Amino acid sequence: MDAFERLRLQEEIAVGREAMLEWYAPFGSSNLIAYLSELRLAPGVRQGFSRLKDAGIKIALVSITWEFAVGWLASELGADYAVGTGWQGDGSIAHFWPEDKANYLNALLAELNLKRDALAAVGDSQGDIPMLNLASRSYFVGGDLPSELSHAKHWHDANIEEIVLDMLA
Repeated sequence: MDAFERLRLQEEIAVGREAMLEWYAPFGSSNLIAYLSELRLAPGVRQGFSRLKDAGIKIALVSITWEFAVGWLASELGADYAVGTGWQGDGSIAHFWPEDKANYLNALLAELNLKRDALAAVGDSQGDIPMLNLASRSYFVGGDLPSELSHAKHWHDANIEEIVLDMLA
């Protein structure tokens, strides 16, 4: 996964996703979801999501990973929206790219009749830069804060509950 996350060219990522589908196809997404219960979550994520929900805030999980996995996690955590790369019934892939994250959130803001200043986002990679630049409040939990994110808060320990407390302050 670390090697896959370092890929930058869409062509390389697309080839990697095709290879993953070859591995996954014999099992199907519903069988793969069973393994997600072992997923290690960021510290404070359940508490942070609960605080957001209690405050009436809508939550969207926006990821380039497989939509079936993002949807499962959204359901587990109580997120309102989830989007990711689709594994279609015919075995094809509906690609979702890093730059699609900001487009998705722009469309969601319009659908919800919200202004950009209502958007806060948390990201951990270079691919999150467009999304984090769209948000009025951005939190970067990756190793080194990219120079393109001068307005983002760098949260080294990725404690989601603490980030949510800062968002709500």
